This record gives sequence, C-alpha cells and structure tokens, in this order.
Amino acid sequence: MRLVLALSGLLLPGTGLAEWTPVAPDNGVYAAYADRATLRRDGPYATMLGLYDFPHGDFTPEGIRMFSTTVEREYDCREPRVRLLRYLDHAEPLGAGKVVTAAEGRRRWEAVVDGSLDLAYWKIACEGA
Repeated sequence: MRLVLALSGLLLPGTGLAEWTPVAPDNGVYAAYADRATLRRDGPYATMLGLYDFPHGDFTPEGIRMFSTTVEREYDCREPRVRLLRYLDHAEPLGAGKVVTAAEGRRRWEAVVDGSLDLAYWKIACEGA
C-alpha cells in the first residue's frame, strides 16, 4: 500500500509530492513511512526522507501540538549507522499542515541496532529492501 500525498512544498526540498511507503504499522503511538523517491546515493552514503505519523497527536519539546514529523536522514551503507540531517514537525497527519517546529544540522552518527526501526529504514536506503 502506498500513500500519495500532495504536500505544501514546506516539507523538505524536492518533496512537493511524497510517496509514503509503510515501514512500520501503527503501534498505537506512531506509524512509520519512507519516501523511496527521495533516496539519493553518494558513494557509500544514502539520504532519504522518513515520516512518523502520530494518529493521536503528540507534543514538541516546546509543548506545541503536532500530528506528524518528517525527517531527512543520512545512512552509512558500509556499516549500519545513521544520522539525522533535519526534521519538521507538522500540525496535521502525514506531513501536512503548518510546520510547527523544525531543526536542521547534521547530528552525530548512531549505530543501527538489530531489529530496530532504524534498521528497516537502513535496509531500504542501502539495500533497496
């Protein structure tokens, strides 16, 4: 199943239309998606957009209500590790609506743990799973 969403262009560069592929089903807190169309490879590295959808809502650290978060991550395909490049918190589900908070800047590399959601994203970005 693929969800195709027309986004406002406020998401991340080049994501006016995202094709969100389910990565993890709704677990009662969030559902996770990847946009395979944003997958970019540069040598041993890959970047790709992901989305966390919070059907019951959540709050930013500043206490602002939000229903989804889009993230851009970089993956090291030589070894399973990942780092966050930027994120946007949205006022509506599935990356829609007003951006209520955002941050940009490369974070530190983190190991991808077996059985984790990060591993599922890493496999899509690095192995085309």
